[in-house]
Amino acid sequence: MMKAPLLMRALSSEVNLHILSILKSGAFNPRELARILQKDETDISRRLKMLERAGLVEGKWMRIGKKNVKVYSLKVDEIKISFKPTEVIIKTITDESYQIPMFDRKVPNVNVFFGRRAEIEEITSTTARVIFIYGIAGIGKTTLIAKIFNNAFWYQMSELDSFDYLTWQFGLYLNTLGYSLLLDYLRSGGKNERDISELILDGMETTKAEIVIDDIHKCPDNRIIQLFTYLAPRLQKARLVIISREKINLGLKNVMYFHLKGLSAEDAYQLLRYRGIKIRPEKFAEVYHITYGHPLMLLLFAETYKEGEIRIHNFLDFLFNEIYQKLKEDEKVMLQILSIFDEPLEYEEIKTLYKKKNVFTVLYSLVNKGIVEKRGEAYALHDLLKGFAKELVSIDEKEYYMKYINYLLGRKTAKAFIKAFQYAVKLRDEKKVKELIEIRLRKFKRVIQDFPDSYMQILDQIKDNPYVKGELGNIYFQKGLFNKALSLWLEVKDRVEGIHKADVLSSLVDVYIELNEFEKAEKYLKELKKLLTKTQDLEIQLWYYIQLTKFEYYKNNHKNALESAFKELEIVRKLGPYPELESLVLLHVGDIYIGMGMVREGIQYYSQALETAKAYNLTFSEHVSYMELTKAYFILKDYARAIEYGKKAVQYFIKIRNYRRAIDTLAYRCLSYVGLLKLEEAERDAKEMIKIAQTTNYPLAWAGYIFLGIIKESKGEKGDEYLNLGREKLREYPWLYESVMEEVSRVRRDYFDK
Repeated sequence: MMKAPLLMRALSSEVNLHILSILKSGAFNPRELARILQKDETDISRRLKMLERAGLVEGKWMRIGKKNVKVYSLKVDEIKISFKPTEVIIKTITDESYQIPMFDRKVPNVNVFFGRRAEIEEITSTTARVIFIYGIAGIGKTTLIAKIFNNAFWYQMSELDSFDYLTWQFGLYLNTLGYSLLLDYLRSGGKNERDISELILDGMETTKAEIVIDDIHKCPDNRIIQLFTYLAPRLQKARLVIISREKINLGLKNVMYFHLKGLSAEDAYQLLRYRGIKIRPEKFAEVYHITYGHPLMLLLFAETYKEGEIRIHNFLDFLFNEIYQKLKEDEKVMLQILSIFDEPLEYEEIKTLYKKKNVFTVLYSLVNKGIVEKRGEAYALHDLLKGFAKELVSIDEKEYYMKYINYLLGRKTAKAFIKAFQYAVKLRDEKKVKELIEIRLRKFKRVIQDFPDSYMQILDQIKDNPYVKGELGNIYFQKGLFNKALSLWLEVKDRVEGIHKADVLSSLVDVYIELNEFEKAEKYLKELKKLLTKTQDLEIQLWYYIQLTKFEYYKNNHKNALESAFKELEIVRKLGPYPELESLVLLHVGDIYIGMGMVREGIQYYSQALETAKAYNLTFSEHVSYMELTKAYFILKDYARAIEYGKKAVQYFIKIRNYRRAIDTLAYRCLSYVGLLKLEEAERDAKEMIKIAQTTNYPLAWAGYIFLGIIKESKGEKGDEYLNLGREKLREYPWLYESVMEEVSRVRRDYFDK
């Protein structure tokens, strides 16, 4: 029986609600949930067990290879609480129409709000779907928007934000509203900015989302501005609100620009009255003239005002003499700590840095005085005061930055790692930078894939450091800029050591294989092997065998490649749970067996990769496995099985806009339909290939014309026009044309045999 207190405690956590929302879209294991939510895997596992005890989720053990893996799924769709005279009844209900409520919105608290009736009326009555509100610091932009849009998803922009990171947050939020396509696309490795923009637009419109972007003036990535410029004229049902100190042009269509100024004299007077200030009209007129109705200045004035005294002459002098000097010593220390950090700090972070038992009392006092503001779960020194407070810093910044770095690393998430790296760069501590890069190589491999631009932005600040140059090379390689990556790696290969040197050598092998320069690839592979003899480091061993497998495979030494791939698999399993890489290695083993003509053995490993991917909810790897199984069963002429797997893969890859893999699968599925004499279905696939070719110009997609010509001829219709068009489109790819015609001939022989 469900325990009500445990259930209510579980539901009181925003992180738990976020977990439940994600589980609504499918089964997940703790590692994948931790990655999506940017939380520590241990913490997520603990929360899942609590949710399981509360009866909200269900965990099931699955046997994958030689390991037991626990995956979790949502057990209930709705909870109803009924209050009776003598009892409270809690019931769980299964109902397909259930929608999880919005949470983790981080809408700022609005404790004090006065006036702004005209502003509220103007903003709420506009038909524009984009509202751009701007004005000087402290004028009340955030408070006004939080008052009006108190159910919106709130995103606080920082100097570290990038297009990649922001789109992940959009994906998570839209997923909580039942729209999972953007999150699926990003999890699959999708990077195309046009596709992402279209998915965000579709998701916002489908869910009628309300999204607020605060402090857009801090945005370092122009692609974010381009995204909002793209969304602005196209939004019809959703609402986007942008807050800034400066006006940024997003176009004229569908955008309302609102310049917020100070409070009216009437509202300013009421604010002072609320703060307990009794002031004569002529004295108030003097205060209003000096403050221009600026809310923060009025609040600070109210904090220091003594009846009959007006002390504001110069604002900075006022801040120092009337505000800062009157603070207690502990309050001054807290103020200085908050001033040296670029972003708001959460309560646990402040506790770690401040180290005294009276942290709550001091923080509360500063919030009550209007000096510190609470933004969601974080606390920030107001921007208007930050520059002033920084000038008075007497604490050791290095000491606090090091404390913060260590705290962030303890959180074990990619986001926390990037932030820690930012502060190591601020310190110009080369030893710490080297240490953090090693941590990235071992524990945060996906930083390069998921947040390349945020990471690069930080690295660029110390780009002359040889270890940093190696990392920049990794980002360039990830972006497909092979020559830029190559130049950096060649420059630093003899200036770095240990795991860093191994990473550079491994990367050089990789890039030379991509460039088909196998002699150079072999040279650096030998250097990596020599380094390997001096260490028992499993990570370095893994990199060596990954590159050796690839090298031998591309050289058509399939037997050697297979031996190396099994060594990879052995090391991956020794390193511990590494499901993404394990699934990938299993697929590679399958590919090698296929290359050797041992198709049944290949299917065995593709199936193991599929099992692993499904157990860990690795959706992308799961559908790559379906794609490979489609190919394998096509080779075996088991066309029915090829079509079965092909249906799953094609639908998914088109949905997430991975057209290359969609086409690879469509080609095998189309020919499988021909092999079964299902010509109508085959024609639909051929036309789908042509449609994608016209959008993407992916070479294999043009084979759709050849397939369509063959299908037309098989139906007794004229197909020459399509065959000639396909031949013309593939003129620049003779090897691809020959391969396509070889497969067509094989299937046609089967067709005529029937």
